[in-house]
Amino acid sequence: MTTSESQESPYPSSLKKNLKNRHLLMISLGGSIGTGLFIGIASPLSTVGPLGTIIAYLMAGSIMLSTMLCLGELSCAFPHAGSFQHYALMFIPNPIWSYTIGWLYWLSWVLSMAADLTAASMIAHQTFPSIPIYLFSLLILIVLTSVHLTSVRAFGESEYWFSTIKVLAIIAFIGVGIYLLNHQYAETHILPTFKTEKGWFPNGFLAIFVCMTIVTYSFQGVELIGNAAGEAESPQSVLPKIITGVAFRIILFYVLAIAVLALVYPYGTEHTEISPFVWVFNQAGITFASYIMLFVIFCAAISAANSAIYASSRMLWSMAQDNLAPKYFSKVNRRGVPTKGILFIAIIALVSLFSKYIAAEKLYIYLVAGTGQVGCFAWIIIAWCQYRFRKGVNSGKYSKEMIKFKSPLFPWLAVISIIINSVIIVGVWFGDSGQFILLSEVILIIVILISYLFYKKHNIIKND
Repeated sequence: MTTSESQESPYPSSLKKNLKNRHLLMISLGGSIGTGLFIGIASPLSTVGPLGTIIAYLMAGSIMLSTMLCLGELSCAFPHAGSFQHYALMFIPNPIWSYTIGWLYWLSWVLSMAADLTAASMIAHQTFPSIPIYLFSLLILIVLTSVHLTSVRAFGESEYWFSTIKVLAIIAFIGVGIYLLNHQYAETHILPTFKTEKGWFPNGFLAIFVCMTIVTYSFQGVELIGNAAGEAESPQSVLPKIITGVAFRIILFYVLAIAVLALVYPYGTEHTEISPFVWVFNQAGITFASYIMLFVIFCAAISAANSAIYASSRMLWSMAQDNLAPKYFSKVNRRGVPTKGILFIAIIALVSLFSKYIAAEKLYIYLVAGTGQVGCFAWIIIAWCQYRFRKGVNSGKYSKEMIKFKSPLFPWLAVISIIINSVIIVGVWFGDSGQFILLSEVILIIVILISYLFYKKHNIIKND
């Protein structure tokens, strides 16, 4: 592979650089603030308790920061819409790695989109109970697909406003939570703690690693900035500031919001609301705010599905460019939109209509569990590629001028990211559904490897 391969092609299969800097900022910030925080937070809170949840999110946030710093170095040197899938082809000798992570990541985003469509439809169904959940899923999918078929700027603009709504909602929630804590202390003069009746860690400290799939899933999506860099106007100048600033803001938002929630929301609480966040607003007596929060969660779910269409369509386009997917998906229209890939992904996402036959809540959990670990694998690939790139620079294989943004503490960030993400993947296998998840992953990887052998035989995949 040469550095010229990371540059845009002059042929009709090239994407257009139509994303502005403000789009990049909110895409990266809002990409990881989705239903995993607003809805999925209930699972770790009940599993590992308040303190365990905060520790889990701090760990996941730290690994996310390490991974983003590694990705920033790669994205500034090689801005490409395929991001780490393309980097794997450049820096890892055998293309099987690029092929495997590309298809796994693509599938994870498609399933994630189905999960988010289900979550958004569950909320809409609460407001309009006469309309089935699966019909809401279909309607939302049609609207989002239409946005993406228009232009990448339409996606950037819509995601900008979705992300703004989510960020403002988290700030408002933190304010309401602090108010509740002050009110509680004024009445009882007792400071709330993170300790439960069963101790600091109700199910043991190691349970933190078991719930890390849901926790890590909450942060996944921030690596979308790597894909967006390929369609940004000036990625080298803006990416370093965005990546470091956004990573710290996300950790701050998550940890502060969860700390407030954990103090206000008693361990073991059972409620009928769709999210503990809504429960908190109801406790504060701000009933209208709870409806606003439902709207925010609805926007968060749509935003996540919106990002999923973008990420999966660009990943499919990149793999087609690299001869790892049918060339059919490498073509774009005159506006630089990979229409064929977007329509194909929309068809696959119709799995969300299964909520007609499976309880929507169960379908959402199944889809989230099926995608969480792929993100950990993607983060491993990012760290691995950054390690190999920097080793290549240090050995003289690549010019030092190629490093537009330098990730600190080489090689420790990459090494730690690889180790901890591997621990998280293995740790999940020891959870309640661990054997099912492991079996599903093994079957999926076997299918992908078989397809790789078949595709290599018929489409000339070379070991570069």
